[in-house]
Amino acid sequence: MTASSTSATGLTQFREPFTFDTVLGILGKVPFSTPFLALLPALTLLYHKHTNPTLAIPTTYDKLLPLLRSLVFTQYKWVGYIWSFILIRTINRALNRYNRNHTEWRRDPIDYANDIVVITGGSQGIGKEIVQLLSHKKKAHIAVLDMAPPAYIAAPAGAPEILYFKTDVSNREQMAEVGKKIRAGFGGKKVGVLINCAGVASGNTILDVDLDSAERLWRINTLANWITAKEFAPDMIARNHGHIVTVSSAGAYATLPSMSEYATSKAAALAFHECLAIEMRTRYNAPRVRTTLVAPTKVRTALGDGMEDHADPFFTPVLEPIQVAQRVVWSLDSGLSQHLMLPGFANLLPLLRTAPDWFRRLLAVLDNGDNTVTHKSMQRAMDNGYGSTWEGKDKELYQRRIAAVAASKQPK
Repeated sequence: MTASSTSATGLTQFREPFTFDTVLGILGKVPFSTPFLALLPALTLLYHKHTNPTLAIPTTYDKLLPLLRSLVFTQYKWVGYIWSFILIRTINRALNRYNRNHTEWRRDPIDYANDIVVITGGSQGIGKEIVQLLSHKKKAHIAVLDMAPPAYIAAPAGAPEILYFKTDVSNREQMAEVGKKIRAGFGGKKVGVLINCAGVASGNTILDVDLDSAERLWRINTLANWITAKEFAPDMIARNHGHIVTVSSAGAYATLPSMSEYATSKAAALAFHECLAIEMRTRYNAPRVRTTLVAPTKVRTALGDGMEDHADPFFTPVLEPIQVAQRVVWSLDSGLSQHLMLPGFANLLPLLRTAPDWFRRLLAVLDNGDNTVTHKSMQRAMDNGYGSTWEGKDKELYQRRIAAVAASKQPK
């Protein structure tokens, strides 16, 4: 059951379903948020006073502190455990922020009135939702680079026109030409945001991979990150301001059968993001150019149709495109580099890389991971329109893929 609908304006209206992320969100505010480092001892003291009306609360720090320490860590030990967890969590979050942003503690949010937002793959899926949010909510200057025809809603009254460029983002010559047109189209403004959202997928076993198709997939999912960065990152480096968002995948951390092309390309995108972040500080002296990684599990898009739904929707729900888009826009507004593993349960995937092989295999069996991507699931994606708008050589590859899937159904 979907948790999204369409409003009268055509924009996606999203209502967060009740999942494990909902629970985490509540606990993250009450009681596991930083203010409770002070609130918990105070509430414990008030409770102790309520149960012991004759207790005289000390008015001096040297007497109050020992009493609080005794209450929190001796008399009500469970409060002490929670307090210690909050302290560790707060320190961890602070250190992550400090390092991800290259010791630059201050936020540096995007100036939507002056920063151009370039988004690849912005015509459909997650990219479309990002475009609509930025245009209708932020009135941003947006340039969409995509081969597919745009499906987003036009900019509202008072917002800049959304510029669409039919572009192969893996083509260096096209990208250089489009870069000039983008800057001219917005009156010489500088690019302040680059969102690499373009991506394609295939569902072949390694021996069945069409190498021409694999090469195309890698050009779009991986090589395009270099091409777009070389075109637009210099604008940000020169001003020491901007935000580059790399859309990878949870498959970069934990792949599945029949995902070799996609998972390896997204793992490379992950490494690209990590190297880019380090170089902004150590090579380009631009520590305030923020870098964000987005690594979702299955998203309800045409591409996502190529995967079966997760076994447990409470812990690993199918994400809506608007859900991912909202987090991307939040990262731009935060003015900080972010590492977005979606849904929250996916944050365990990097840790699983260190787990014993037998444990990782057990989880794959329990989650039915061996059957998440199959010829059947990829056929469903194509039946629902995935790849139908491809042109030229890409369309030839699409037809070859359809033929290969059909051949796999024939009895041997």
